[in-house]
Amino acid sequence: MNKLLNKIRNKNKAQAMVEFMLALPILLILIYAIIEFSRMIFILASVANASRQAARYGAGSGELDGYNYYQDCEGIREAANRSAILTEFDDINITYDRGLTEDGEQIRILDIDPDPNTDSCPIEDNVIRNGDRIIVQVRASYEPIIDILPVEPIEVVSASARTFLISVPIFGSAMPTGFAAETSTPSRVPTDTEAPRTPTLPPTVTFTLPSYPGITPGGGARTPTVTLPPTLTFTPSKTPLPTSTATITPTAISCTGLTGVSHGPLQFKDNIMQMTIFNNTGHFLTTTQMYVEWNHDTGHDGSDSTLRLQQASLAGQTWTGDIFAPSAFITPFYPVIPPGESLVQFHYHKDYDRLDGTERIVITIGNPGCVNYPVDSSR
Repeated sequence: MNKLLNKIRNKNKAQAMVEFMLALPILLILIYAIIEFSRMIFILASVANASRQAARYGAGSGELDGYNYYQDCEGIREAANRSAILTEFDDINITYDRGLTEDGEQIRILDIDPDPNTDSCPIEDNVIRNGDRIIVQVRASYEPIIDILPVEPIEVVSASARTFLISVPIFGSAMPTGFAAETSTPSRVPTDTEAPRTPTLPPTVTFTLPSYPGITPGGGARTPTVTLPPTLTFTPSKTPLPTSTATITPTAISCTGLTGVSHGPLQFKDNIMQMTIFNNTGHFLTTTQMYVEWNHDTGHDGSDSTLRLQQASLAGQTWTGDIFAPSAFITPFYPVIPPGESLVQFHYHKDYDRLDGTERIVITIGNPGCVNYPVDSSR
């Protein structure tokens, strides 16, 4: 009986060993396929994350060591390489554009090629403006660890774009629309205006000794008199001083309604962008801020494809300078807006021959009743 049981056990062991040897190659292939598939997915995620992180770094606002973030090519590539885990990137291309048209086509910036397969970094100063984009494309290759099958390396490519936010103009609304100062009323001060009354003495109280037999009044006996000290009483009366009223009344100013401030449309003539301002308040208005946007790379004529702002004027008040940027706050320039109709003009160094819809003029007023009121060409 024992021999039979031992024989059965040995037979089962041999059968299990044969089955395991038959299933082992399939099991190893399945494990290897899972590893390779996971590795490929990880490389895909690394490439996609690298392009996003690099574009986010390049679109950052501000400067680093005197350079804008979108000009820091090494920093952008370093931000991408931080995501290079289990792989190495073949190419990291950096380029720029002005966004997409309605048909999905890229808009060029000057002579920069917006194709993600090209590398345009570094870019010149003062070329990028609000709404432009940085495009970072990362490329890597996937190859199996073990070449079981003759499979060509798989190319993994990911491109990400980020929009620039270079400057943010902040404008408030007019609050309040009217202004008037409060009337000053002094507090009442009590004073003593009546002289103190003459003190009244109380009546004299007299005590008389009784008479006794054998004692004659006046014969050595005296009638004592007890007198109380006088009591002084003061009763002042309070009379208020006359009320004083301020005689200065401020003039209320309103920048809205029929007696407010308005403007005409933007106009372009040769190298001038201008707008008419209508001041119906009847008062001189002070400005606290002048802001302007323009297409600074208009007019491609070969050697000079820029458009620089060189002068601003309002009602005979002039600012001169040289600004090459898509937008600017004109400082220090705070002209006065006279009553009636006046013209604000911005002069460029050559003809303004290409409008792109970003043109805008904003003048902020600072008078009481019109504080932070914007004269905005876009409204």
